[in-house]
Amino acid sequence: MKGKILDKIFSQMPASVMDVARRLKQSGYAVWLVGGAVRDHLLGVTPADWDFSTDAPPEAVLKALSPPYRMVTFGLSHGTLLAVTPDGPVEITTWAFNGQEGLRKDLERRDFTINAVAVGYPDGALLDPFGGLQDLVAGRLRGVVDPLERFREDPLRPLRAARMVSRYGFRVSPKTEAAMRQAAPWLGRAAMERIREEIWKLLSGPHVMASLDLCRRSGLMAVFLPELLEGWRKKQNHYHRHDIYRHTLLSVHYSPARLRVRLAALLHDISKPRVRQKIRGIFRFYGHEKRSAQMSSEILGRWLAPKRLTEEVVTLVANHMVHSTDAWRDGAVRRLIHRVGEPLLEDLLDLLRADRLAHGIDEPSLEAVERLRVRMRRIVEEKPPLTRQALAINGRDVMAVTGVPQGPKVGEILTEAFHMVLKDPSRNDRTFLMDWLKRRSAVQENALFETGAAR
Repeated sequence: MKGKILDKIFSQMPASVMDVARRLKQSGYAVWLVGGAVRDHLLGVTPADWDFSTDAPPEAVLKALSPPYRMVTFGLSHGTLLAVTPDGPVEITTWAFNGQEGLRKDLERRDFTINAVAVGYPDGALLDPFGGLQDLVAGRLRGVVDPLERFREDPLRPLRAARMVSRYGFRVSPKTEAAMRQAAPWLGRAAMERIREEIWKLLSGPHVMASLDLCRRSGLMAVFLPELLEGWRKKQNHYHRHDIYRHTLLSVHYSPARLRVRLAALLHDISKPRVRQKIRGIFRFYGHEKRSAQMSSEILGRWLAPKRLTEEVVTLVANHMVHSTDAWRDGAVRRLIHRVGEPLLEDLLDLLRADRLAHGIDEPSLEAVERLRVRMRRIVEEKPPLTRQALAINGRDVMAVTGVPQGPKVGEILTEAFHMVLKDPSRNDRTFLMDWLKRRSAVQENALFETGAAR
């Protein structure tokens, strides 16, 4: 087990993680740091996850670490335990029953060569039996020994490969990509919660466009987002240089790495292939934003996304068709702010910008987005009433003045008042609105009287 000394990696360890390693070592066992922590350290990235491999049998691990740490033994059948520390969970794999080759066997079962590198604690000796360091230098992602067998062990691993491409910009080796194509149908066996978490991480990476296209080529996309494939090579019109599929990938690429914006970019045109029709020789997509919002809700539901995140993404998708805003009156901008909500305004503007960049043609609409951003900020700073709750009157006032009983009609009247105030915020005055209620009630009574007289 000769190798390069990498003892500096241990100086990055949180205190409780270091304590786990120290307790195992003091109990007389070999301790090796393995997996993503080694990979990230070698890439110059601060590790987030810490995994150890040891020759200590499970009962010795439990004795050394509990107390002070709570131990989770759900993976014990695979020789894995989890120590819950103040700095996060620490995974510990034991190879006590595999003899001197135990550590190598542990590394051989790991997914990719770049994750099959081990560093001895505390001396920093390096073990790299499968060429992970060379692959890191080359920016190459390879499955360990037999990629297809590694994917058979865990059907989520091909999607994890795509996620690592998104985060690090790796190139997948031809053999491993071929194995991904064979293994792609197995992804459906994985728990949806695990698939969703990989999608979230994939979408947050700086190389997300290459990653998504890898998902298409490998067949993974056909499993988790077949709707997107409907846009493959589907032409648009003169407003777009790219087909629907490539425009979508570019929209995600140009979006900031915030999950709800990237999800909205991924789904904003998802219905276009289904609503596309050629009118007088030009492809049109009437109502696609409404249909895309509906499909977005269905897809996110399928992915078991949190309800609030789903609602936010659907709102962004439903409101992304915003054009010619320079000609809008402030009332129209206030209505847009009301529909979207203040917390989502920057997300919407970032989505609009990404969508326009992805058109791939020279147009002044990017400047229009920035002008809309300035107008929205000015209007929000003016603090106009942007929700019905901000009205100077309430339901009790409506019932007292109009005599309308409690029920849906009260809400309808308040909504009518709110839209009037959105158009002209100066009307959000209690005296004015109470007089408006009286006038409105009188008009309604006269209309009922005339109707009855006519009969």
